[in-house]
Amino acid sequence: MPCKQRRLAPPQLRVESIIIKEKNTTNTCRYLQPDQILKWYHSYSTDTKSMISNPGNQAYILATTHIYDEWVRDNYELQAWKIYLQMGLEQNHWTKEVVQQTKTCDELVNRRFIQEKINRSVNSVVEAKATLIGFQLQLIDYLSRTNTDTLMQKLHTISTTTTTSTNTNTNTNTNDNDPDQDPAPIPAPEIIERVEKQILEYIYQCTLHIKNMYQGRIEFAKAEMEEYNAFKQFKQVATPAQWNTHLMLQSKIKLCLIKNTNYRITTKRLEYDILPKFIEKINISYKIDESIMDDEAIQTSSDEMRQITKDYRTRAMALYVQVLAREYELVSNDIKRIIQGFPQDNNKAVANESGHAAFTHYHDLREKRLNLEVKQSIHFVEIQQMETNLTTTI
Repeated sequence: MPCKQRRLAPPQLRVESIIIKEKNTTNTCRYLQPDQILKWYHSYSTDTKSMISNPGNQAYILATTHIYDEWVRDNYELQAWKIYLQMGLEQNHWTKEVVQQTKTCDELVNRRFIQEKINRSVNSVVEAKATLIGFQLQLIDYLSRTNTDTLMQKLHTISTTTTTSTNTNTNTNTNDNDPDQDPAPIPAPEIIERVEKQILEYIYQCTLHIKNMYQGRIEFAKAEMEEYNAFKQFKQVATPAQWNTHLMLQSKIKLCLIKNTNYRITTKRLEYDILPKFIEKINISYKIDESIMDDEAIQTSSDEMRQITKDYRTRAMALYVQVLAREYELVSNDIKRIIQGFPQDNNKAVANESGHAAFTHYHDLREKRLNLEVKQSIHFVEIQQMETNLTTTI
């Protein structure tokens, strides 16, 4: 029979090398592991469950999800560097992230540096897209041959039925016009589009923290530019007394940033139950002579030791947060006291009012930038929590 001659090899064999290649890559995030991907597809919706039931679709999904993940991350990176370049060329402001790496504010050097970053991201995006197209062509070839086999089987069945069943033309017409019989297969390009849409939906759900991180970087760069422009305005109108007060505040502002960062990170750790190592390593555990004590007594003692350890860690963490909060409060109050007494010269009321207003505007923008910097600093704790949530909910 023709349909048997064109039968494909099992899809698992044809894509085995693809899956092995994906397993041999460097350490990946938990959500990129096959069991987590399949779990999401089977439980998310009827459409995803139906999509993963096809062996060819499943092989494509498992082989390409990590490529889509890299593609999404590279696009986030590309967007950030494009905005940095735009800010430098149009606003003449080079972000701290750029200057820290180039060690200069020279336009030519920074523009060249950012352009290299952009080119690298573009190349990664193009390379990922080319790799995906290669996998898509394989899937289209598989789906096309599968549809051809299915069609030939149907034609053979119709031919056999027509030869053996010669009752009446009415019966034949009724079978041919039955809308519920032999539905037309979905075109391969449409299947590719659906598969890609579902994979990206999965990636976007699992990388929301990455999106927030890049948005935070962009917001920080813009806040930094606004603060710098306000600082230049204040510098032009500040009196010597006002300028000296500003210089005195610099070290206190840096100390306050450190104290605030430590406090926020520890608070997040307490919220997510991610203890710092110096507290987590504390473990109350005594050796029990099992030859003397019975199993019930051993279990009771072990439970008590675990409870003591848990209570100790909880109280230690609470005290640690309390101490950090107090340190931040003292430094912050000292800064507020200095700002409230910011000098104003009555002999030059007009000039000093503009200087005072300029400083207030500058300090407000500085606080905005500092808060964004603290938010960036606690990002790694949120990533740990996100990974834990993905492992338990996917």
